[in-house]
Amino acid sequence: MKSNSFVNKIITLNREITDRYEFHKTASETLVSMANDKAFWNEVFKHNLTDKGYLQRKWTMYEIPFLYVHENDDFYVKVHLFVPLKTYEPHVVASAIHHHNNYLLTTYAAFGSGYETMLFEKEFETDPVTKETNLRIREHFTQQQRPVHLVDAWEPHVVVNPTSLSATVVLWSPDKKRATDSLRSNPILKAMKIPLRKLIYAFGMDKKVGIAAKETYQYYVKDGKFYGVLEDDYFAPTRAQAGPEVDDYSIQTVFAFMQRMGFDDIEFLKALKTNQDVPLYYHKWINKMIAGEVIEDTYAKENINVPSGRIMVDDILKAGRR
Repeated sequence: MKSNSFVNKIITLNREITDRYEFHKTASETLVSMANDKAFWNEVFKHNLTDKGYLQRKWTMYEIPFLYVHENDDFYVKVHLFVPLKTYEPHVVASAIHHHNNYLLTTYAAFGSGYETMLFEKEFETDPVTKETNLRIREHFTQQQRPVHLVDAWEPHVVVNPTSLSATVVLWSPDKKRATDSLRSNPILKAMKIPLRKLIYAFGMDKKVGIAAKETYQYYVKDGKFYGVLEDDYFAPTRAQAGPEVDDYSIQTVFAFMQRMGFDDIEFLKALKTNQDVPLYYHKWINKMIAGEVIEDTYAKENINVPSGRIMVDDILKAGRR
């Protein structure tokens, strides 16, 4: 979507503004404008539903349903879709407390109830033996209270399941421009990713190069205290959840969002059914859209990969007061 006027504005800002915090602050105004433009959404839907890579994506429960907007070596813009629990229960955490390493994330609540979130102080320690962690809550708010917010690099935060289907427009970028940024998309270096990472860790250059730490943790609450669990261990079960049911779940969520956003280009939808790149499981949702039938909600996971199976907002608040 490089030709889109909003996307082009962010590309220009990226080129003109070196400081990444200033870039995010200035670009956030464009995120708001694009998300309130019906033509932008029509273009996003059509762009993704005619992209062979997106159409034939093999989804897993590790990722939330999303739509691409634009990506380059310096930043990317996407649409993330968040779904409620089947009970529509509030204050239930969607995933463990986590950070995004050296990435800055600006989020705009574009549709729906939005979610509740907490940001934590960046200075904390995890006991290497017990994994107990002294996290401290810095801010606690909802997206209705603050539709635009920035999550800093290395800043732990948590997302709470919304009470209705919600969408955010997100801008991601490393916290600073590095000479190594363009290497992420180099196909030769991608093939050498594991040995290169080992070499970087051996020299203690992970933060300088801008990659995840050797041991990255997700955090949860147990018996009124915060604990860390290795990210790979935490995500292993959901990364393994894949197949036709997960593909269908993801695309149902996308089409439910499209319908709620008022997408009504029937001729485009009919043409999708003749496109050989469109998987057959899409047709059920295309037909519902054409017929004007309501596409039902999809729902968030009842349990997450922590000992108790779930974390409540109150659990975090109590642990944060210790």
